[in-house]
Amino acid sequence: MSGQELFKEGTTRATGGQARRYNMLAARLMSEMVKSLLGPRGMDKVFVDVMGEVTITKDGATLLRKIDVEHPAAKVLIEASNAVDNAVGDGTTSVVVLAGALVAKAEELLDIGISPATIADGYQKGLEIAIDRLGRIAIPCEPSDRQVMEKLAATCLGSKAISSCAEAGDISRIIVDAALAVADFGAGRVEVDDVKIEQKTGSVSDTRLVSGVVIDKTVDNSAMPKEVRDARILLLDDDLESKRTRTDAEVRISLPAQIRSYIDSQALDLRRKVQAVIDSGANVVIARGGISMPAQTMLAHAGIMSVRRVKENDLWWLEKATGARTTRDPGRVLKSDLGYAGRVYEKFTGDDRMVFVEGCKNPRSVTILLRAGSAKVLDEFHRSVLDALNVIRDFVANPAVVAGGGSAEAAMARAVREKASGIQGREQLAVQKFAEALEEIPLTIAANAGMDVVDTLVRLRSAKGGHGINALERRVQDMLSLNIVEPVSVKEQVLGTAVEVASLLLRVDDVLVAKPQYYTHTHADGTTHSHRGGRQDHDHFDKLGKAQRPSHHYY
Repeated sequence: MSGQELFKEGTTRATGGQARRYNMLAARLMSEMVKSLLGPRGMDKVFVDVMGEVTITKDGATLLRKIDVEHPAAKVLIEASNAVDNAVGDGTTSVVVLAGALVAKAEELLDIGISPATIADGYQKGLEIAIDRLGRIAIPCEPSDRQVMEKLAATCLGSKAISSCAEAGDISRIIVDAALAVADFGAGRVEVDDVKIEQKTGSVSDTRLVSGVVIDKTVDNSAMPKEVRDARILLLDDDLESKRTRTDAEVRISLPAQIRSYIDSQALDLRRKVQAVIDSGANVVIARGGISMPAQTMLAHAGIMSVRRVKENDLWWLEKATGARTTRDPGRVLKSDLGYAGRVYEKFTGDDRMVFVEGCKNPRSVTILLRAGSAKVLDEFHRSVLDALNVIRDFVANPAVVAGGGSAEAAMARAVREKASGIQGREQLAVQKFAEALEEIPLTIAANAGMDVVDTLVRLRSAKGGHGINALERRVQDMLSLNIVEPVSVKEQVLGTAVEVASLLLRVDDVLVAKPQYYTHTHADGTTHSHRGGRQDHDHFDKLGKAQRPSHHYY
């Protein structure tokens, strides 16, 4: 009886060196795909999904989340990129490039007969040496140092699509202002979620920071004031309209007079709620639910501005910005529930009107109003701003920086190479290959900038510490003099994750793939589902024999 006969029909198996080679090939292919994204001169990628939705991005994690892969090794790299994105918010492309380089160097070692376990142990020793050197070259800073924050934000945005704009420097300062507004330096924490990013098409130069919240809604009624100063804000998580039951219900009426009685009771209940709101002293009402026309009329007569059907997250941001407490019973509003803003007003932004709540006394939530020429560019700018905010968050949590542009990787590679000669046995070769893999980061930045890789490597190895790749001028330069810095925590996360992924792929020697019972497929109308026989060309029919959907393609 052969080993294959143990498994169910349709199960495929790759064992030993063959399985390892396939895994490494998949990892290298993923790395090659994202390499061109790295650095200020990196290229953008375009992804078109099954619905025809286009995504233009220079962010490695965004691209990898979009693509659909089947190979387990490729999925491991995507998960590694997502793990780095969730942990530190940046370095998602670097971790895939470094993992791919480690895997490629491991293949060279396997070819000369070194075992996977020895390579993995050598990589672990190389990681320890690299982390130790990273700690030695790190520059400690004050967590509230604004100048360092601006350098970090500018460095982060310098490798993003947003760097092509003349206003990139202004946006860096806006990001730092937003982070400082919500930072808690005592706890060493910046909550990125406290910064709302509202995007509207328009000129990039109109991007600004609002010391409060911008709501993508309009004032409910034309009779209401369009601007309120010294606003006393009531936040409602309820409706100011007749109640609608969530389940099927009926009202049994036997006499015509009961219809009027029922309508009057509904109207009376609504008037009581609105009067309670008016009596609370609020002059701005922002509700998650609806506000009926009679309620709007009563509020307008009292000189109160109202905004209805705002998102739950907007209420959360408004609470933090204005100090208000969301009320779920409009009939029982306390003075202490009201929040304050210096000014609430409606303003045309782009092609739409929006409501601005700003001038808050001590806002714990602020809004970056992001502008760009198109929706696709806005989405990419949004991702870039989030990355920069995450970098500042990492710095506040661990206030230490290293020179960027691949100089930190070059310094770590130099240290690993020096220590390798003191390591006994075959692990020495693995440690040396680890040093070569570290140099893949600066060399990729140089290659994307159009520099000669061999000449760059020679200059980089002969240069002093702190020298990296100035991709804009295509030179090897001192990065600190150019104000190119990166957080230490991002480097540590990238190194650790890349080594974990490479070691995992090295240790796998058996891959079993079961035949899928249900095949996921997408129809021409965009519907995606799974069922048996989904790979065969077929139609779906209802009970009358009519086709429910047309023939479809497979993705």
